[in-house]
Amino acid sequence: MSYPAAVMMVFLAALAIVALDVVLRPVLRRTNAGAGDRPAGSSLIGWLRVAVNVAGFGCLAAAVVTGLSPALQNNGAMTGDALITHVSVAPPFAIAAVIVAVFWANRNRFSAADWSRLISAGGWAAPLRKLFFWISVVLAIPTLVSILAAMFPIFGTDDQQTLVQIHRYCALFLAGSGFLFAYFALMAWREGSQD
Repeated sequence: MSYPAAVMMVFLAALAIVALDVVLRPVLRRTNAGAGDRPAGSSLIGWLRVAVNVAGFGCLAAAVVTGLSPALQNNGAMTGDALITHVSVAPPFAIAAVIVAVFWANRNRFSAADWSRLISAGGWAAPLRKLFFWISVVLAIPTLVSILAAMFPIFGTDDQQTLVQIHRYCALFLAGSGFLFAYFALMAWREGSQD
């Protein structure tokens, strides 16, 4: 499968998941007496969490835009200013990815209640948020490690090209799962589901 076709597949799959959620949520809406009950917490921690979320999503969006748009326009090749812009966005993204993982890891532990929420009418936002969080964390590792390994003269030219391809495809799926994580995090927050 060509890279532009893979980009379209991931993009359409993410949009289809969001569209399915948007359609099913009102149809299967259930009354939730606890919705809106939020655990009391420090306002500083709350603001810090919001800042980390916004910075993390902003860095992901910048990495996606700088990575996908030139690569799609230039028949899969990223060169010149586009490459420099993407490389300069990468360190803040890597730092933000680690901080988001630290801030969200505890809240995204799977529990026994997740299965019942997943099959209940309209209560799937928190379990899907957790699923896409862990998919994003797993995909961030080969995305970052593969491109860092390609920068060192350890591997030959063919192996470096393979590492770049691993980076591109893992980053593509990371972008899709990161988008879905952000979407379901917003939906879970809207529902008041905090675990």
